[in-house]
Amino acid sequence: MKEKFYSTKDVLKRVAISRNTLFLWFKHHKIPEARRDRNGYRIFTKEDISAILAYKNKLVLPKRASWQR
Repeated sequence: MKEKFYSTKDVLKRVAISRNTLFLWFKHHKIPEARRDRNGYRIFTKEDISAILAYKNKLVLPKRASWQR
């Protein structure tokens, strides 16, 4: 069975983030780079979308200031 691929636009709708946010996460290596089709467009699998959602929903606690110790 063929694997289904999603466009950047589809991913943005499913994950509910802006295009700029997605591309910044790629740039800063927060999420793995997506594969590209022969025209150079990014194509995403369900696993890619899951990784993006996991990063989006990741809970990051703030660092404590030195005076709070």
